[in-house]
Amino acid sequence: MINKFKLLNPALSILFGITLTLLFVGPSNIGFENTNWFNSYDLKSDLLAFKFFYNDSWRFPLGLNPNYGELSNSIVFSGAVPILSIVFKFLKFLLPDNFHYFTLWIFICFSLQYYFSFKIIYYLTKSNSYSVVSSVFFLLSPILIYRLNLHLSLCAHWLILAIIYLDLNQNQKNILLKKIFLIVISSLIHFYFTIMLIFMNIFFSFFNNKTKFSKNFFRENLLIFLLLIISMYLVGYFHIPATDALGFGFGYYKTNFLSLLDPSYSINDISWSILIPDIYNSTGEKEGFAYLGLGVLCMLIYLITKNFKNPKKLTMNYKYFTLCSFLFLLAISNNISLGSIELINLNLPNILYAPLSVIRASGRLIWPVYYIIIIFIIYKFYIIKKKNYLFFITLFLIIQFFDFSKPLHENFVKEKKIYNNNLKDPIWEFISKNFNNISSTNISNRSTSFGLISEFLINNNFYSTNYFRLGRYNREAASKYRSEFIENVMNKKINKDNAYIIENLDQLRHLKILLRDTEHGIFFRDGLWILLPNQKKMMLKKDISQLNLIKLYSLREKNIRLSQNDENGILGFGWSHPSYGRSIGNTGVWSEGYYSSLIFESADYELDSMKVILRKVLTNKKKDNLKIRIFINGLKYRDIYLNSNNKEINIDNLKEYIVKGSNIITFNILNPLTPKSRLESIDGRLLGILVEKVIFE
Repeated sequence: MINKFKLLNPALSILFGITLTLLFVGPSNIGFENTNWFNSYDLKSDLLAFKFFYNDSWRFPLGLNPNYGELSNSIVFSGAVPILSIVFKFLKFLLPDNFHYFTLWIFICFSLQYYFSFKIIYYLTKSNSYSVVSSVFFLLSPILIYRLNLHLSLCAHWLILAIIYLDLNQNQKNILLKKIFLIVISSLIHFYFTIMLIFMNIFFSFFNNKTKFSKNFFRENLLIFLLLIISMYLVGYFHIPATDALGFGFGYYKTNFLSLLDPSYSINDISWSILIPDIYNSTGEKEGFAYLGLGVLCMLIYLITKNFKNPKKLTMNYKYFTLCSFLFLLAISNNISLGSIELINLNLPNILYAPLSVIRASGRLIWPVYYIIIIFIIYKFYIIKKKNYLFFITLFLIIQFFDFSKPLHENFVKEKKIYNNNLKDPIWEFISKNFNNISSTNISNRSTSFGLISEFLINNNFYSTNYFRLGRYNREAASKYRSEFIENVMNKKINKDNAYIIENLDQLRHLKILLRDTEHGIFFRDGLWILLPNQKKMMLKKDISQLNLIKLYSLREKNIRLSQNDENGILGFGWSHPSYGRSIGNTGVWSEGYYSSLIFESADYELDSMKVILRKVLTNKKKDNLKIRIFINGLKYRDIYLNSNNKEINIDNLKEYIVKGSNIITFNILNPLTPKSRLESIDGRLLGILVEKVIFE
């Protein structure tokens, strides 16, 4: 029978892949240069990463992409698919300049999702008709479709299905080579899949070996790890420090105890059910979204009621039950919630928290559990419902369609909105023709101007940019980059090849003072502040009038609490958010790098002294003093030495230094430290003092 239908699965997989790709992208957007359907920052950042990689020369390791972010990162840390990025870079001579493979990748993911789900169901049931219908449940998977608008490389759920099929069908040829291929390929798609597949394969090989910890078990996994490490090295996984592979989020980006029943990612997000109400959860738990669907839940209810008196019929294979339990525990993390109710919140020691930070979005580990549960339900339903199984599985599929109707309409029927570029001012054409690079004045993985500038970067061919959105990057290098930029600006050294987007009000106020007697121009166009070296002559009256509206803080209060990007603030360059370690709720601001400045205007307010109230002073493990050189309006005031017990900095005789008009007080931190160097957190920022407020007297 299988010979007669051997082309059925491949044919249906291609058909479903083409149909769903056309519906998702839109027939008019199907080309390999069209980006009209890109409707999220994540998709645009992934395209930008590929664009700079695609247009760069070859480097080693092969995935290096230094022109995107300017931190010598790799394509593997972006959301672009590394294996396809490398393949199409090799084929660049055949392809257009603005080529992208994202539409092709969506087709591949839909096709292989159906292909492997069909293989699994057919292996278990030997029924073509049942496999044809039940495999559609996997195509409708909310956890897959949700990712299509965010992280395309995380849409390769077929990898999970493929390794499950390899485990079920142990009699096929070259099974070890196929496992190795899957795991190595997963690292060339997205490392979260590699983590899942490694865990799954360890469990499978352990339980499949009769003697458990046999030589074969260790030999197989050692070979897989060896080839995996070689593959990861070749594409640039190890190009950043090992500590930067860790990230904040374990215990926050998790799943909920009720995620399999919750139809909404988080509060106010679209619901995947027209009947089941939202089960309120925390924002970070959208990473653990795993709604099964009403059709699957109805099947489960039927199985439970049908076998209520004989529950043994519903027992899961011990191997899969153990695997699901392990992955679910990791997905739910140390902070366990039942809906909006927090049940357990365990404070993990650093020795455990650090390795778990590799899987900071641990909620994604619910995906294998999700698919194993659906396979189990579909298989058990077939076993129990021997008669009319095709009618009932079709009925439950219709219920699933009905339940998902709203998000399916949003994703596959509703016409995609064409993105309207909001950067219409002629200055952007001037920038594209006269500058090699475009940069932010505050290099960051979460730039506030990225959304507006990303389309401009996509549509123009700049040599490099420090804009980026990456899963992992060298945090200390980014902090040093910011500090070096500040030092150059303070010395009025501006790279003439760069156009700069001024990132926040603190930096704008400081630049207004520093560059007022230079030929550098500051422009306000299309909602963005722009710094163009040696282009002051191009400033229009509207630029000048807008810049004149940016006022320095005129001292009226004695007690000023500090916060970033405050419209009436006194911060200049060199300050960072107050978070430290696992805490994200602190107040105040950290000095970052070597130079941190306060700027304000003094008129009739007579100043005699100032106190800087500190919440924390960062010193090294040897408790050496933090050395700070203070400058007031460019004149050296004095050197001070702080230890971890100091709570304030006193600056006396201010009236000898303060002038009428604008004033700058700069703290030159001579020996800043990273929390990472103290082994207290993964934070790579160069920090010195955490300032809560300033008191003028």
